[in-house]
Amino acid sequence: MHAAANGTACGENRSNRVRTTAWTAVAVVAAILLALPASLPADTVTLTSGETLTGTITEQTAEHVILKTISGKRTIPMNMVKAVERDGGEAGTTEEGKEPDKPPPKIVAVEVAPADADETFKQARTALVAGKWVDAGGMLEGLLRLDTKQFSNQKRLGATGALITCYLQIRDARGAATAINRRAALAEAENDRLRLVAAADMLRELGTLKVGEKYLGRFEEVIETAMPWKAEQCLATATKVAQEATHLNNRAKLDEAAEKALAQLAKANVYVLGFMDTHREGVLALLVDNILQGARDAIVYCKKIRPELTKRRLSSVVSKPAALQWNQVARVYLGRRQAGEDALNLLKAFTAKHEVPDLYTQHEKEVQELLAELDDYQYYPAGTTFGPYSPYYTTRGRVRIQLRTFGAPG
Repeated sequence: MHAAANGTACGENRSNRVRTTAWTAVAVVAAILLALPASLPADTVTLTSGETLTGTITEQTAEHVILKTISGKRTIPMNMVKAVERDGGEAGTTEEGKEPDKPPPKIVAVEVAPADADETFKQARTALVAGKWVDAGGMLEGLLRLDTKQFSNQKRLGATGALITCYLQIRDARGAATAINRRAALAEAENDRLRLVAAADMLRELGTLKVGEKYLGRFEEVIETAMPWKAEQCLATATKVAQEATHLNNRAKLDEAAEKALAQLAKANVYVLGFMDTHREGVLALLVDNILQGARDAIVYCKKIRPELTKRRLSSVVSKPAALQWNQVARVYLGRRQAGEDALNLLKAFTAKHEVPDLYTQHEKEVQELLAELDDYQYYPAGTTFGPYSPYYTTRGRVRIQLRTFGAPG
């Protein structure tokens, strides 16, 4: 019995040591954040696109460069790198476990007198090392309420990083989002600011730090999860623009829709390098599909309406009211048919301009079939007859459907 008791005690002690070690790792890193300088080391990576990224290079291989910025690590493939110039971690662990049964603790800002800022800063560091997240967070929140003269941007940069850790450790997603936004306000590079804002947006939208079966317990994990999330949002917006674009029978409108969709997609490169190149053809393909579907819909419409126009072909010329009524239907019919044809005729030049000619080649057979069918709907059905006294009477070929001019053919 004593042996069993001793074994249980040893197990508990070992569990406590593991937990303490995990908290200490996070706390030590968070404390280090308090000493971060106001500006990041000026390692520079210049991309083949001309864009320049700055931060600290933590790893460089023949395949990639890993750049650490205040918005997290970015892995940059070497085939996207034009030049690397050196001028010279935020990490942590969290206990994996179940959702707490009770509400998570809340961080409440303590009032900090300007004269006590330095001392409070030291106390916050001590609390972090001890794993007292709520206490440390309260002091950091209080310090961040001071103006920049009383609490410098240099100290704010470290304080926001440490505060993010506090909120992550108590699993307060909204608090972490707010802290990340504060860090974004201190970013000197626009790309860093956008990446941090995206991370904050993700946490707010999810409302939890649990993604799948895992809790996001480190800032780096938040960034790694948020970047593809935000890139996919950009793709979704670009997709919507392409799918909902209208008036694609007009060359200017078609180009405008393409530029608008690609501009949305280009934003994703801030979050995932090379994302636009991967999805560019797919977004343009959606515009091609939009045009093809528009032509198909026009054919379905014409197939439905042409019998009505054919049935009323003779009575529509006997009076002005009859002609006007016939024209109401025929105008829409002829407009949709022509729009479908015009849009299809733009496809080859459009795909060539945007350097995706394969998109036309893949659909060329269908395009020609649709054009032939739309051309047929310019006319009354083959075999349609007109009386010898009708202004449409002809013994040669088929008659084109045209608007009435009040009792006479147009």
